Amino acid sequence: MYKLLLVSDREDVLTAFDQVESWERQGFKPPHIRHDFDGTVDSLSKHHADGICLAVVPDEEEKILAYLQENFPNIPLFEAGTTPEEVLRYLNELNILLNRIHADFSNDKFREIDMLQECRHEFFRKLMRGKIATREDLYRNMRLLRSRMDPDQPCLLIELDQAPSPDKLEGRWHYGEDRLELALRNSFGGDLNGIHILPTVHSNGQILVLACPLHGVECKVTSDAMTAMMTDHIARGVDHLKDFFGLELHMKGIRILPALHALCADAQEQK
Repeated sequence: MYKLLLVSDREDVLTAFDQVESWERQGFKPPHIRHDFDGTVDSLSKHHADGICLAVVPDEEEKILAYLQENFPNIPLFEAGTTPEEVLRYLNELNILLNRIHADFSNDKFREIDMLQECRHEFFRKLMRGKIATREDLYRNMRLLRSRMDPDQPCLLIELDQAPSPDKLEGRWHYGEDRLELALRNSFGGDLNGIHILPTVHSNGQILVLACPLHGVECKVTSDAMTAMMTDHIARGVDHLKDFFGLELHMKGIRILPALHALCADAQEQK
């Protein structure tokens, strides 16, 4: 069974967790409960946690988040409910994720950290396609998946176009979309000057690149400067793909977004 840590000093949250019946039936052991930063550090030094819930004042939360990012960057952070029903809903989301992360990949080289990363990428593919409903869904899932991107900062969505037709691409890349996405990540994905760059390949053949500042990392560039920096960085990555793999891509368009939540379905509907 999965082990949990609840860090909260809020009476409504503590009461809601206390009212959950039969933790074992939900696939969890009853959570260890702490109330602040010092309690978090103490608990994690003594007990393993598969999921952590934080419900404390903002200053204390930022302190705990910084500690977790440095020492436990891959433990999912699930939402705190204020009713037993909400707690069970968020526990179910956590349980689904943990089951995927800890699945038996006997014939693969996937580690748990790799599976968590793949789950993150799946989520952001959905976000770029407008499949995430609300800002609340975005925030909750980004915490659960331990994304380091800041959902409230201006970001870029860049579309690339491929010269060969999809059938030629399939013939050139044995694993098709997955292999192309991996090549894009290796060529220009990752972190650059406080910005995380995530290339994604979608089922319709569309190639989208998300460039978003990292949470807690000071990024003083303007949207125009970020656009220029990403254009240059991606262009060099595209040249690398052409030189080493013979794959020709070009930049089709760039959207400057006020924040990541501008990609949510409810934000699109308000336009």
